[in-house]
Amino acid sequence: MQPLPLLSRSTCDVALVSCYELGHEPLGVLTPAGVLERAGFSVRIIDVAVGDFDPEQVADAPLVAISTPMHTALRLGARVAERVRAVNPRAHVCFVGLYAGLHRAHLVPALADTCLGAEFEADLLQLARLIRDRHDAEPRRVVLP
Repeated sequence: MQPLPLLSRSTCDVALVSCYELGHEPLGVLTPAGVLERAGFSVRIIDVAVGDFDPEQVADAPLVAISTPMHTALRLGARVAERVRAVNPRAHVCFVGLYAGLHRAHLVPALADTCLGAEFEADLLQLARLIRDRHDAEPRRVVLP
């Protein structure tokens, strides 16, 4: 499988990271990418299952969402979150997907600022809007009501 082309190398509003999807296309990030783009956000898709983690891809993103639909993706996503923090300490790191909801207590605040379980698209969109609209606030400090 070839890596997904980047939607943009310029500044993005949201970086969506897929870590592992059992060799399938990363639907865990493609679906929310569509939701966010329809709402006017610029989105960058990163699939570390088929390509190396490139720190430049997250360096300017105020919101980095890591898809965790299963245990393997969660373990790989934890490493990605550590690298995101090293490159972009201001970014709001959000784990999304079934395993994000199940492991919230272990992820926040150690690796993440927010965890959104299954059926997360609407909440992710709300979080992206809050971060965009609260431009005076550090992205890490923005929380969902």
